[in-house]
Amino acid sequence: MNLSGQILRSIRFGSLVLLALAPLPVLSAAAQPAEEKPAAGTGMYSTYVDKRSSYFSDELGKTAPIAMEDLLAELLIAIDRLSKYKVPDEAPPIHRVPHETIEQLTCGAECAALAVYRAGEGIYLDEALQPETNIFARSVLLHELVHYVQDASNELAEARPCERWYRREQEAYALQKVFLMLAGSQIRVAYSAGSTCEQDG
Repeated sequence: MNLSGQILRSIRFGSLVLLALAPLPVLSAAAQPAEEKPAAGTGMYSTYVDKRSSYFSDELGKTAPIAMEDLLAELLIAIDRLSKYKVPDEAPPIHRVPHETIEQLTCGAECAALAVYRAGEGIYLDEALQPETNIFARSVLLHELVHYVQDASNELAEARPCERWYRREQEAYALQKVFLMLAGSQIRVAYSAGSTCEQDG
């Protein structure tokens, strides 16, 4: 089974299997790294090529500091390669705020939310997160950037509000999980909606 099949087979949120929402792209020949040729006498193991570089910069899977401006650019490129969305002309504003502000913006009460994207305002990020050096925090930022590109692309604009929110969340969590797997993180994320959209008018 190829890498795309392994990753998509493993993406589960509750009882939902997201095989169609976030398919990994088939990269063009220009985007794929050149195949390494084994050196004479080195054996079969020398033919291994790390496929992670096909999807995003290897630096995203390391804890070496990355400046926020550069990090945003790299994460948007990762989204471009992992999804159907294209890199937008500019990144959204990032607002680093206390956790209580995130709670107010997302839940209206105490909750575990770490970030939120708000259309026309940008991304509000819990100030305790350090995506410049932490891979999981980078995945949280990537999740919110997915919402940014969804919004910029008018994804599901004609859907009912609840359905649009629900399906956008599914996709963002799917891409976040793929990112963590490709970055070599042992952390996994899951998504389970607390209610259905049956009553949404």
